[in-house]
Amino acid sequence: MKNPILADGVMTIFLGEDERPVDLKANARAAKAISRHFGGIADAYGKVSAMDFAAVEAIFNAATGRVGKDAEATADEVFDAGMAFVAPLLSQYLGFLASGGKAPKAAKEADAETEPAEGNAEAA
Repeated sequence: MKNPILADGVMTIFLGEDERPVDLKANARAAKAISRHFGGIADAYGKVSAMDFAAVEAIFNAATGRVGKDAEATADEVFDAGMAFVAPLLSQYLGFLASGGKAPKAAKEADAETEPAEGNAEAA
């Protein structure tokens, strides 16, 4: 499984055997929806840690902006991907959301290490 990709305001996760990308948006709308639903981001963490299926579904929908028929499909998507896989990703997303959609410094440094700086490529 691929690791999530953190960019400004978006955490891309990869679900299923085909590793299809899903963008979880860290924005004020998602933060407000999650806070209202759970009484705060910390309470959402608790529900995700307890692997509360309805909570995982609600956070997933808030993060993706899904409503209506699209939101109804989330339960099957989460179940098929596996709660043991999705819940830790949503815990990471909640931290990303709480930081205003900014990647932690450690993640930025890891990304910088994997991409050589311009002009610093190794000679053959």
